[in-house]
Amino acid sequence: MKGHDFIPQADEAFLAWVRNFITILLANFAAWGILEADVTVLQGLFTTYETRLTAARSGNRGKVDVSEKNIAKKALMQAIRLFVKQHLAWNPAVSQSQQKLLGITVHDDVRTPIPKPQSRPEFNFKVIDIMRIQIDFKDQGSAGRAVPYGYSGAVFFYTVADTLVTDYDVLLKTALMTHSPWILELPPDTQGKVLSGAALWQNKKGEMGPWSEIQSIVIP
Repeated sequence: MKGHDFIPQADEAFLAWVRNFITILLANFAAWGILEADVTVLQGLFTTYETRLTAARSGNRGKVDVSEKNIAKKALMQAIRLFVKQHLAWNPAVSQSQQKLLGITVHDDVRTPIPKPQSRPEFNFKVIDIMRIQIDFKDQGSAGRAVPYGYSGAVFFYTVADTLVTDYDVLLKTALMTHSPWILELPPDTQGKVLSGAALWQNKKGEMGPWSEIQSIVIP
């Protein structure tokens, strides 16, 4: 599967693929050092997708049913990709044969060492539309915007509040920014509130580096 997307796009194929993925995961997550809570999140998203898919297939389906199915599918796909990057792709406890059973990209047994991130990302906000914020980020001190080699991207931790935030502990929402610029779309009820966030690099083994400074912006 090298060079190809490991997740099928068609609903039937995707449904079968995720069922197999979850089955293998449930049988092995403890041995792989993965928290049960992380697996439970994926199970919940999968259940939602199954439910939405059933409604979208029914004879009484409408545009809303199809739309909700597509939203649930996108959310599940994104969660699986992040899960694979964090817990499976470079986990030494997961063998090549197990990667094949999971249906994910199989990596070579001889792997180039990936160091834990030592630098921090720096970023700035840019308003591009109502409730749409562009985030430009790069490695601190770098002239270019490329994600450093061996990193999966910058993890953006953020929160929306009535005032700006200076405490990292309240930045509970997360997003993996894989390229710069990156667009954050916010719901209507956040308009006029303050977006506060900080970022850190994450390598392909799921290890994270030091925090950036917290920055804030009023959501248009």
